[in-house]
Amino acid sequence: MKFKLSALGMAVIGGLCAQSALASGYHFGSQSASAQGTANANTAEASDASVLFYNPAGMTRLDGTQASGVLNVVLPKGTFEDQGSITSFGLPTKGGNGGKFVHTTAVPHAYLTHKLNADTSIGMAFFVPFGSKSEYDKDWAGRYNSIGTELKTIALNPSIAFKVNEKLSVGAGLTAQYIEGNLAKGADFGSGALALIIEQQVAANSAPGVPVDMVRAAVINRLGGLIKAASGNPLYSGGVEVEGKDWGLGFNLGLMYSPNQDTRFGIAYRSKIAHKLKGEAVWNVATPAANLATLLNGVLPGAGTTVQQRLVGLYTNSDASLKVDTPESLSLSFFKQQDKLAVMGDVTLTRHSRFSELRIDFANNLPDSLTPENWINTIRGSFGLNYQWSDDLKLRAGIAYDQSPVKATTRTPSIPDNDRTWISGGLNWKLDSKNSIDFALSFIRVAPSQIDMYDNGAQVNAAGSAVCNPSGNTSSCATIKGRYKLNSALLGLQYNRQF
Repeated sequence: MKFKLSALGMAVIGGLCAQSALASGYHFGSQSASAQGTANANTAEASDASVLFYNPAGMTRLDGTQASGVLNVVLPKGTFEDQGSITSFGLPTKGGNGGKFVHTTAVPHAYLTHKLNADTSIGMAFFVPFGSKSEYDKDWAGRYNSIGTELKTIALNPSIAFKVNEKLSVGAGLTAQYIEGNLAKGADFGSGALALIIEQQVAANSAPGVPVDMVRAAVINRLGGLIKAASGNPLYSGGVEVEGKDWGLGFNLGLMYSPNQDTRFGIAYRSKIAHKLKGEAVWNVATPAANLATLLNGVLPGAGTTVQQRLVGLYTNSDASLKVDTPESLSLSFFKQQDKLAVMGDVTLTRHSRFSELRIDFANNLPDSLTPENWINTIRGSFGLNYQWSDDLKLRAGIAYDQSPVKATTRTPSIPDNDRTWISGGLNWKLDSKNSIDFALSFIRVAPSQIDMYDNGAQVNAAGSAVCNPSGNTSSCATIKGRYKLNSALLGLQYNRQF
């Protein structure tokens, strides 16, 4: 029947991150508590080993061997208000608003740097660049678009940096990125079965000189009770669970220029990383197909058995694959120390426009699943302050604006993303000459967003209008309509040690 696995892509590339309400698109949002305290504005500060993530050239400013361990705890809050979600027949999908679909998550990062000599430093970073989890109630109004998605990533990033002269340093690194995604999504087999039967009945009742639309209207009217009984009914709805994983390779570059000891400018670049996730699609089809057979055979003898055989034969478990390029980014930053006060800023450009479509390739006879995304390139701007309260205590604060790559016309329940604002505060407490702790607290507010998604596999007719075409895709052709409100608190704790 008509069901599309578009949520697989959402799971594996993080649209998920929007669910955690941290960073736009599918970035996790923070990899350092010291950076988080300034709303990620302190890239050019280069005060601890976590600079490895932001700009590897900053390693040359760190003496000896230094390590930083980070723990982020995401405390998200999200609500959805259904505003008329419908099945492919225009009937109310019914169901709830999804329940508590975002959850508290703890995420670790770790960094290690070592100065080989006066001009050369090396380092190793372990961090989570993308990741989140969402889990809606199984009977919610958008169940035919998404029920649950989860993204896990880990990146290993060895780096090296050279001090060209007293003012200029350069750095580079290689990134090995592991990605793993899981999803669950409902399938409206009831609506799909009735759509097939209607077309068969139209063909059987067509007559010369009688408009096809008139015949179709008569068939729909005659089967109206059956349509209402089956369309969007959980008793006749199946679903799919999918997992996929992959390793990918990329690189990063950095440059830091210090005209004097109190002023620094930085440029940092992270490359795209190409992934081809491979996993398995497991369908729940036997029970809903049997239920449909009983319902349909009672009204149209033999039709139910035919539908059951078709469903079970078509929706078989199989391998599935998806190609994804995580986007490249370019960051420009500055840092200026003036007595006890330091000001800093960062502007990051991300090429999210690489994500123009999501295409799933099934290993069985199901057609490819296609979801148009048409993301746009984004800009994030951060500004922060440090104040050296005492020899042992440094206070931090920052604000940031993070543009979303998601357009209102292509927003999905897996990525109900929108522009967001960060307000952050933090501190660095020096325990002794070798040890310090950073603490940060951020509030991230996501602008409320509307969703009106017709999940039809991007199928159009000859005139270019969107249609439900079961032969061209596997979507349920349901439409989710509603309003999202998302925000999050983010806690950051970091321990720094110089050996």
